[in-house]
Amino acid sequence: MKLLEKRYIGLYLFIITVVVLILAFKLNDSVPVGSGKVDHYDTDWTYEHYEYEGEDGRTILRLIMSHEITDDVRGKSLSFRTYDSFVDADISDTAGDLSGEAIYHFGEKPVFGCSPGTYTHFIYIPENGGKYINITVDTVFRSEYMPSYRIRIGAENELIYSYLKDEFELYTINVIMGIFGVLLLVIHVICTFKKIEAPEAFSLGSLSILFALYVNCPLFFNQYIFGNPIMQYYMNYFMIFMVPLAAMLYFEDIVPTLKLGWLFFTFAGLEVILSVLHFTGVATYTETVKVFITSLGVMSFITFAVNVKRLKLIDPINRLGILILLGFSFANAIFFIFVTTLGDQTFIVRIGFIMYLAFELVNGIRKLMNEMSRKREDQLLEILAYTDQLTGLGNRYALERDAGIIPLEEMSVVSMDLNLLKPTNDCFGHLGGDTLLRSAAKCMSTVFANVYRVGGDEFIALLKDKTEEDLEKLNDELQSLMDRMNSERDEYGAFAYEESFSLSIAIGHSSYTEGDESYEQILSRADQAMYEEKQRMHRISGAEIR
Repeated sequence: MKLLEKRYIGLYLFIITVVVLILAFKLNDSVPVGSGKVDHYDTDWTYEHYEYEGEDGRTILRLIMSHEITDDVRGKSLSFRTYDSFVDADISDTAGDLSGEAIYHFGEKPVFGCSPGTYTHFIYIPENGGKYINITVDTVFRSEYMPSYRIRIGAENELIYSYLKDEFELYTINVIMGIFGVLLLVIHVICTFKKIEAPEAFSLGSLSILFALYVNCPLFFNQYIFGNPIMQYYMNYFMIFMVPLAAMLYFEDIVPTLKLGWLFFTFAGLEVILSVLHFTGVATYTETVKVFITSLGVMSFITFAVNVKRLKLIDPINRLGILILLGFSFANAIFFIFVTTLGDQTFIVRIGFIMYLAFELVNGIRKLMNEMSRKREDQLLEILAYTDQLTGLGNRYALERDAGIIPLEEMSVVSMDLNLLKPTNDCFGHLGGDTLLRSAAKCMSTVFANVYRVGGDEFIALLKDKTEEDLEKLNDELQSLMDRMNSERDEYGAFAYEESFSLSIAIGHSSYTEGDESYEQILSRADQAMYEEKQRMHRISGAEIR
């Protein structure tokens, strides 16, 4: 197994994700449990909006939210989610007074960049203190600014539980995505067991499960695994960069003759340049991502136009799935650039991806069924090509095939020829001759592992690592078995009571000797020994033995 093959990238990411999930559940005491009451706390807030210039000369958009603290909210937590914003909260006796008792602070300016990242906030309201809570939200980018927020209130664990519950209800499509991923992995396992090549089912299945896990629980990942908002920020940033690169590797595997090395390295270079511009403060996160997604859309269109002929080589079902996925990806890019950069930016492409998974699932099942049918046909053809239909033994073609497998220096050959076949055919017809041949085949295959019928009444056995003494013992064993068969006569069926119906085999053998260059030379000596034995048996019987 080549562990560095591209198709195993998905498996590595999936394993890492599972390990991180297990560790996160083990290490965090505040795993959301229970079903306590969670309310929305959206009414009766007062808002102030204005702008000011930050230390780096950038315009900061400020929102101040104030609300009276009543007895029923003390001891609970407020929760809401901000995008690229610094957040502070204090309590005082006056609405809008920012000089009160500080109860919450979020966001330090990162070394590289200007945004503290995206975060879901949990602000605990003390049991005692001022009459009003004042929350200040300073948003770095105008495109991320929100004039108000939808705020929830409740115990922190119950808030987290409600978020997760909502996400599972809202992101049902991701559950379907995960199920499809599992089914693709099942197809890959079956294909592996059946020795059918289906690496695309493996990589696509594992990657879809990983993607489903990540987008299905963003709060869990962001709040508990990537507790540092800067880590969240750049994790999302680099995931946007990595997904197209992984997609290029995948498409190379499923599109015949497609080579995307030039595009892969072009985007890798673009990502390095955009990262440098962002880290040095020349460009913001939103600006670099917009440039990247615009480039991705343009290059996807160019790549599609250039490789349209290759796409025609793909299976029609698979091709339709790819076209749908590309269409939804392009629509997602348009939405991000011209509509909004807030909230979930993957919902459009996820719809396309789930449709593509459905196409791939159907295609995988069809491929599995076709390959299994083809293998059965191949097995049947191989049986027909290499098997003697009367006796079930290998034929001359099977002999030549297997003789090439055994090392010449270790080979021994036993040549066997039936006596009395012609008289049997003359007296009892071809049914009698066929019965004699089948009885001989059963007798020979009981003694020798590899026996072949190479003519009407001619049989060959191939042996490995046998001494002259071993061959003589096998010869004696065959003669004893033949005598018992003639005595018991159970194998002769309708001819069991015919005294002249009996089995007689002339046997000769030979092994490799120095100077032999092919198995035919060993076979020739074995044939000669068999003919000499046949003549000896002829002299003893005093009749012609054929």
